[in-house]
Amino acid sequence: MAAVWQQVLAVDARYNAYRTPTFPQFRTQYIRRRSQLLRENAKCGFEPGLRRQYLRLRSQLLALRYGPLSEQSSFRASSVRSSRTTLDRMEDFEEDPRAQGARGHRRSVSRGSYQLQAQMNRAVYDERPPGSLVPTSVAEASRAMAGDTTLSENYAFAGMHHIFDQHVDSAVPRLQFANDDKHLLACCSLDGTLSIMTLSPPPPSVKVTLKGHGGPVTDFAWSLSNDIIVSTSLDGMLRIWNTEDGRCIREVRDPESSELLCCTFQPMNNNLTVVGNSKHHLQVVNISTGKKVKGGSSKLTGRVLSLSFDAPGRILWAGDDRGSIFSFLFDMATGKLTKAKRLVVSEGSSICSISARSWISREARDPSLLVNACVNKLLLYRVVDNEGTLQLKRSFPIQHGSQHVHSIFCPLMSFRQGACVVTGSEDACVYFFDVERNTKAIVNKLQGHGGPVLDVSFNCDESLLASADSTGMVIIWRREQK
Repeated sequence: MAAVWQQVLAVDARYNAYRTPTFPQFRTQYIRRRSQLLRENAKCGFEPGLRRQYLRLRSQLLALRYGPLSEQSSFRASSVRSSRTTLDRMEDFEEDPRAQGARGHRRSVSRGSYQLQAQMNRAVYDERPPGSLVPTSVAEASRAMAGDTTLSENYAFAGMHHIFDQHVDSAVPRLQFANDDKHLLACCSLDGTLSIMTLSPPPPSVKVTLKGHGGPVTDFAWSLSNDIIVSTSLDGMLRIWNTEDGRCIREVRDPESSELLCCTFQPMNNNLTVVGNSKHHLQVVNISTGKKVKGGSSKLTGRVLSLSFDAPGRILWAGDDRGSIFSFLFDMATGKLTKAKRLVVSEGSSICSISARSWISREARDPSLLVNACVNKLLLYRVVDNEGTLQLKRSFPIQHGSQHVHSIFCPLMSFRQGACVVTGSEDACVYFFDVERNTKAIVNKLQGHGGPVLDVSFNCDESLLASADSTGMVIIWRREQK
């Protein structure tokens, strides 16, 4: 869809809440039909000037009918000036003698997995000109396999494949495609339920609704085999669900009776789940027994909002609402957590999202962390050692000051020059950024949501992208067919 028609759809989506406020299903049906008509008109090849004129007239008519929209404050002007930003200050926990004793054994383990790789990457990275690739023996083959398409062409998502509205008027804070699956995805809602949706066979539909939480659902995670989902809620319960029939297999109450805010599976052992709560505590739980793991708990400086393991499951990063990211070493044999490092991103700002990746692209294999931190920027960090020490690599401007906005790495290794990340934003848009491009890093921008976009998720082959917003709308975007 051409950019102007995307802007037209965005204007319609923002005014959509004013249409038939007591019939939300009609509003969803309307935006679906508008998307269809705009896609058809985009193929007719109207003059760009005529398209821009239509956009102006459309905006004026909607403003006359419903009143002007309140202007979004500039994300550059509304940066967090009051907080002291220390984007690359790391703290070591060796001051505690007990920590030193615990860490002595760890240092007998090889440090090569992160330290050696990161040092080699940095050496090559610092020598190359800006915007170029790390030269490898497979670089030319990679570009040949990509078919000489640019990153912008590869991530030209625009057409709406489907819109789900079962959670309309209640925010959808998280959504995620199932592991290695093209058509199965799930989302959670502040209405206290989760939905598992299927996109094939058509038409797309809600496969099963997971009901049982007594409060808003804050987070969930798929097991590696996709047969189980774990979810957390403000009701203080961790629930384990069967994804086939929607049955709750087990519920585990937080021992402190506090609100549960986030969860993630241990990637190498899906019997273990890590949960973060509102009383600053992190806890490893064995979902097979419903019991806490001895030694698998720790305390942060604030409410635990985000979690992410590295791919081997040896390092866990946790973010809180005081602006800190902690790294923990995870004992694979016992489930014990040992606090390693602390990064103060921005004091007083919430760390809403953390995503770990052992590589960015085939030609740039830095172990990296992608962070949303309510500082009106998307932050990309380099992991420099096997204790999870972080060093700021890049930042990208987005509108993000208060909502719990999430971002992701693209799931497939890039064969092209550059590498892509995707994020939601409080300006109701989805942004694609090329992390290797020094200027004009925006690769694509999707418009169509009627409120802040809170989460995004790719399916396994990147043919579909899902996005969810604060109004409860979930949009499935389809890659443009070339």
